[in-house]
Amino acid sequence: MSSPDLLVVGAGLAGLALAGDVARAGMSVQVLDKSRGVSGRASTRRVVLDDGREARLDHGARFFTARHDRTRALAEGGVRDGWLRVWTRSVSEWREGSVTTPPPEYHRYVPPAGMSAMGRHLARGLPITTHAEVSSLERLADGWRVHTRDGASWEAPRLVLNLPGPQVAPLLDDLVDGVSVLAEAAGEVGRVRYDPYWAAGVVLERDVDAEWVALRLYGHPVLEWVAREHTKREPGHPPALMLHATPDWTRAHLERRPEDVLPELLEAAHEVLGGFTPVHAFAHRWRYATPTERAPGPAHWDPSLGLGWCGDWHTPDPNGPRVEAALLSGWALARRVLGEQDQD
Repeated sequence: MSSPDLLVVGAGLAGLALAGDVARAGMSVQVLDKSRGVSGRASTRRVVLDDGREARLDHGARFFTARHDRTRALAEGGVRDGWLRVWTRSVSEWREGSVTTPPPEYHRYVPPAGMSAMGRHLARGLPITTHAEVSSLERLADGWRVHTRDGASWEAPRLVLNLPGPQVAPLLDDLVDGVSVLAEAAGEVGRVRYDPYWAAGVVLERDVDAEWVALRLYGHPVLEWVAREHTKREPGHPPALMLHATPDWTRAHLERRPEDVLPELLEAAHEVLGGFTPVHAFAHRWRYATPTERAPGPAHWDPSLGLGWCGDWHTPDPNGPRVEAALLSGWALARRVLGEQDQD
């Protein structure tokens, strides 16, 4: 089997955005991901209830904004084609037990099938190998060799890492001594920091008594986000909640088991929302959820090495580390990779 022109490690949204642009420009691409699917933190948990009904809960990214020309074009096209919809223009706020709803702002988009549908849309037509967890990188005379934990290896003249900064850093550490030009860039990656959060998805016997679609909580000791997930879905979806814990509470409970933190998250939600009856619930920990210290620039690319990385932990725009930032970072890196190709 011939080697691709570009290897992309990580099938999150930034990596898929990059891979799609590069493939459409005529380069051959291979995407690797350790998970069983695509989308990274734009993740949706599918739950099948005892009565056969299905629930879909976005336990990673909450929604998608579109403040830039290309993301607006993606959003408008997605709405037109039916895989994306406007969920809300206003997120309500909770403070000391009181709920207020600010005036409508910008659109928050969601796919009715769940946020992971964004990754599936971007992944169409791309060669993707899942269950491939990268363990080390090897510099070759004419490119890169990527080793995975199952003993497989992949080679290409160009390599992009679409992983959280703290997962990129140890892969680079093994290379810095032999590739001195990497030292400064590796130092920037090493300074990237994240907030973690515990998430809990809850399918309900009946909906809570509320008119809001989502709450952003201020000053609560446990929770920072509650969404009525069924308001994102098509009519008939079972009532459901998504809960996100605060970074501070998550750090204090980071190494506990999901089944141990879940009752405490449900208890906190009862305090905020009143009584509700779960018919199914789960907890999921995101160790690398929200970048708090980010690397400069929209992405990194070194044409002399054929090596780069991208993600929402870069700064492609001033609006923070959102889904939109991941897409913008991937597209920006694609332009750099293709510009380097033009000079070959």
